[in-house]
Amino acid sequence: MPPTVSSPGLPRIWALGISRLQRAFAELIPAYSHLAEFRIVGRAYDSAADAIRREAREGKLDVVVSGGSNGAYLRQHVDVPVVLVKVTGFDVMSALATARRISPNVALVTHASTYAEVDEFTRAFSLSIPAYTYLTEDDATARVQTLKQEGVKVVVGPGLVTDLADRLGLIGVFLYSGNSVRMALEDAIEAARLRRIESGRRDYVNNILAHLNEGVAAVDGEGRIQSFNPAMERFLGTPAASAVGRKLQSLSPGLSLDDVIQTGAKELEAIQKVGDRMVVVNRIPLANESGTTGALLTLQDATAIQRVDRNLRSRSRTRLPGVRYSLEDLAGTSAAMMHVRELARRYASVDSTVLIGGESGTGKEVLAQGMHDASPRRAFPFVAVNCAAFPETLLESELFGYEEGAFTGARRGGKAGLFESAHNGTLFLDEVGDMPPALQTRLLRVLQEKQVLPIGGLEAVPVNVRVIAATHRDLVQRVSEGTFRQDLYYRLNILRIEVPPLRARAEDLPELAELLYRRALERLGLEDHEGLPQAARARLAGYHWPGNIRELENVTERIAVLVAGRPLEPAELLRELQAAVPELFGDDLGAMPDAAISVDEPVQEPMRGGRQRRVGRSLAGVAQASEAEHIRRVLAECGGDRNAACHILGISPTTLWRRLRAA
Repeated sequence: MPPTVSSPGLPRIWALGISRLQRAFAELIPAYSHLAEFRIVGRAYDSAADAIRREAREGKLDVVVSGGSNGAYLRQHVDVPVVLVKVTGFDVMSALATARRISPNVALVTHASTYAEVDEFTRAFSLSIPAYTYLTEDDATARVQTLKQEGVKVVVGPGLVTDLADRLGLIGVFLYSGNSVRMALEDAIEAARLRRIESGRRDYVNNILAHLNEGVAAVDGEGRIQSFNPAMERFLGTPAASAVGRKLQSLSPGLSLDDVIQTGAKELEAIQKVGDRMVVVNRIPLANESGTTGALLTLQDATAIQRVDRNLRSRSRTRLPGVRYSLEDLAGTSAAMMHVRELARRYASVDSTVLIGGESGTGKEVLAQGMHDASPRRAFPFVAVNCAAFPETLLESELFGYEEGAFTGARRGGKAGLFESAHNGTLFLDEVGDMPPALQTRLLRVLQEKQVLPIGGLEAVPVNVRVIAATHRDLVQRVSEGTFRQDLYYRLNILRIEVPPLRARAEDLPELAELLYRRALERLGLEDHEGLPQAARARLAGYHWPGNIRELENVTERIAVLVAGRPLEPAELLRELQAAVPELFGDDLGAMPDAAISVDEPVQEPMRGGRQRRVGRSLAGVAQASEAEHIRRVLAECGGDRNAACHILGISPTTLWRRLRAA
């Protein structure tokens, strides 16, 4: 009979039966055609077994369903699962009842065994129904012929028996009910489904093993190879086809797993020589509830492990400088800086988001690194990104990462974003006020949901990151202008620190200048035992420092290159300084040292229209008794601008404050 209409990808099942069982299959299989691809095959015993083996070798058969002696024979002679049509006690009694209605001379012939239900049935109804069994087709033929000679009119049995009865002129009653055949078909479908699942798992594992650089071999309880991946083929120089089934020690005596199988104890990270290579060997027993069933051998190339170790060490070295500063590196003894350090220490102990404000160059990243270093997250990464330094599309991929194929030019295998890279650590978002509006929305979602969705990804990745943001922008103003999301501002502005500009903590300037000057000398490999020249200190104290500490660092390095180790006269030093750091001099004579200004001449301050305004003399030309009065007068003439007054007076803000206090 031709097979039913098949569907690609469905399990492939053969239903083997002759005569009446074949007709039962034909009646019931159409109801299951959507679940499996069935083929009804009218063969038995050797002929059926040969066809099954041929089909299985080509991968075209999953399960066989059959009944009686034919099914029992196939179970012993093929590797494909064989599901038997099982006879229930109800089937037997129903068939016997049908047979008794035809004739009182009834016999039961079944394969291999009788049924207890029959004995109970015959005793309960005082019936005399002889029951017989058979094992082979010849047994069945002989039994049916004997029954005919004994006067039996009706024979109950499976298809083989009923066909024999019909051919000998008896009446055969088929033993299998429609429900039994239906259950066998359903069992076959389930067996095929499970076999495919198992086959898929096996293929999946084999595919993984095939791509490992690590050699893997599995043996059974007798030490015979059951699995042998390509890497192991390369290690031992033996193809898997010729290795499977052989004893492992026959390929390499030094790799025997017999001891592991006998003792059940694993042996890890042993160093051995295989061929001309040093390898790391692991021997692992395989066991279940009944005991050790085999063992697993893995080989790793020792040189490959050394390369990985170097790579890990290299990565560790590059990550360590990620945090170069602690809170102690925030130099300065002013009240403002002491307050900043105290706040930072308190904020470091919690995970709330911090927003750092302050002008460019005030040391916002130093503060962020210091908080990370003082926090419980110090052992994890500190990752910094400048939100103003990248184009929008590049910043998005840097922050959130992307999946393979997410866009043209995407790295093969994708890339983890900075949020993932900072997992369990701190992410520092510098210049967050310049972040594009579209990314502000994504950043807000990450902060709220604690998970990040890579570009092109379908599943969000949970992240545990403490965010510290910094900006020199006025975010409140940007919110009012509509260029910064208000909800993101509130999410970032949970804890707030303002880093004061350098001009607002002038008392810290001498200490900072000397510290940066010494660092510049060390960095440049120069020697200067006298420290920062006095003339330079005076000029530094009188400057406004729009670039803050970053500018101070640059200026002190220039001075170090210029004067370190050179014996210069005061006038010569002044000329050198004016050439090297002209920003400290400008066009205002009031910014020059005391000795460079005549004590008798008032300083001329330019006015609009080119006119000059007399605003007083330097403090060096004023008697000590009237210093305070002169300072107050100059301050009044400068509109209360202390920096301008210091330029005119030729003193530092610290000296100005001290003189006024002394008065």
